[in-house]
Amino acid sequence: MKVLDQRTTERDLVAQFRSAKEKRDHLKEDLKNAQAEYDMIESRLIEFLESNSAISTAKYEGLGYAQIQKPRLYASCKEEDMERLFEFLRGQTREDLIKTTVMPQGLSSFVKECIESGIEIPEYVSYYLKPSIRLYA
Repeated sequence: MKVLDQRTTERDLVAQFRSAKEKRDHLKEDLKNAQAEYDMIESRLIEFLESNSAISTAKYEGLGYAQIQKPRLYASCKEEDMERLFEFLRGQTREDLIKTTVMPQGLSSFVKECIESGIEIPEYVSYYLKPSIRLYA
């Protein structure tokens, strides 16, 4: 990271900001493309192994081997069914899974609406305004 000194001009800062933004944007795009490639190849490898009734590849010098892992389960529940889910969890003595929360992004949007509408924000809700720069060409 470049250290700023007294001779740094406003133009220098805009140029550095533009350069950092372009680098960040390219890295985001590269990551998106790498993830898509990874997902596609992983899917092809799983398909290949399953079509050969195998759970792992051969071991290759310098590479190692790949093995199909136990599938990871992802569960969800529709908002309108949450109360029924809570009842089910209580019946299974799993109240520990029930969390009431407000997501930060939603709270931020709500607080912004309140401020814009002149509604007083309670003292137990903290917020700050983060300045940011937008680069125009």
